[in-house]
Amino acid sequence: MRRVYNFLIILVITILLFLASLELVYRNQWFDFYKTELTSLNSTEDLQSGEKKMLVCGDSFSADPESYVKMLRDTLNDYAVINCAVSGTGIRQHELFINKRIDRFNPDIFIYQFYVGNDLFDITHPYQSKNISLLRRFYWWLSDRMLSLGFLNFKLAVLRYNFFDDSGGSYKPRVHDEFSVENYSKREKLNYVADPYLLENTLFLKDLRKTDYETFEYKFDEIIKSLKDSTRKYLIIIPHQSQLSELYFKRHNKMGVLSSVPYYQYETEKLPLYQKLQTYCKQNHITIIDPLKEFRHYESLEQIYFSNDPHLKENGHKVIAKLLIDEISNK
Repeated sequence: MRRVYNFLIILVITILLFLASLELVYRNQWFDFYKTELTSLNSTEDLQSGEKKMLVCGDSFSADPESYVKMLRDTLNDYAVINCAVSGTGIRQHELFINKRIDRFNPDIFIYQFYVGNDLFDITHPYQSKNISLLRRFYWWLSDRMLSLGFLNFKLAVLRYNFFDDSGGSYKPRVHDEFSVENYSKREKLNYVADPYLLENTLFLKDLRKTDYETFEYKFDEIIKSLKDSTRKYLIIIPHQSQLSELYFKRHNKMGVLSSVPYYQYETEKLPLYQKLQTYCKQNHITIIDPLKEFRHYESLEQIYFSNDPHLKENGHKVIAKLLIDEISNK
C-alpha cells in the first residue's frame, strides 16, 4: 500500500507540474499552438505571398473551410487572404496568439469575427450553476483560470470529430434537415442548461455578461494596438439565429432558453451589446459588418442556418462575404 500511495503522490505532482508548465508556455505562446490550423486553412502561396494581405480572426464560423473567408479569397484577388480563425476559441485565446500573426503577416486589412451566441459566455462560464454536473462545473471553473485546458480540450475534440459530432455522439446535427430538440447540437443545449438567460443577458449586457463585455473590449484593445495605423479594420457581428425570427426564438425556448423580452423583434441599434460595439468601433476607426437585417430578409426566402446546429449554411456565408466585399471595394 505504501508503494501505491507514493506512486499516486508522484503521479499527481507530475500532472500538476505538466499542467503548470503547459500553462506558462501557452500563456506566453513560446510555441505555435495553432500552426496546424493555420496551414490547413491557407495555402503555402498565400502564407508566403508578397501581395497585400488580409488577416481574418474568429472561431468556427470563420474556420469553416467553406466559409465567407474562402469567398473573399475567391473574389478579392488583389489580396492574400490569411485565415487565422480557430474553432472553439474566443477573445482570451485570440489575444495570446493573434499578435504574432499580425507581426508575421503585417496585414493591410484585419477582420475580426464576433459571435453573439457564445463569445461572451466563453469569457466567464457559469460554473456556479446547479443545473450541470459537478465535473462540468469544476472543468469550467478551472478552464476559466487555466487557458491551456481549453487548448487541450480543443485538440482532443479535433480527434473526436473524426468519429463523432460536437458532443461525442453520432447524431450529426448538420445532417438532419427537420428541427428537433433531440437532434440539436448538444453543446448548445448544455450552455442553455447552465445559463437559461444566456442570450438575453448577452444582448442586453446583464449580470456576468456586462463584465464579460468589458473584458472583451480590454483584450480587443491589445489586439488593435498591434496593427499599423494604416490597417483597415472590420468587425463582423454574427447574430444568434434566435434573433432572426419568432420561429427560431421559439425553437430555442423549447431547448431551455428563457427570456423576458422578444429580442427577435429588436433592431440592432436598440440592443445594448450592439450599441457598445458601435461606440467602441467608432472610437477605434473600425467598420462594423452587421448582417442581421440581411439575414432576416434572406431567411424569409431560404434557410441560412442549419436546423439543428447554430452555424451558417453556405448561403449565410455568402451574405457576409457580399457585405464585406462591397465595403472593402468601396474604400
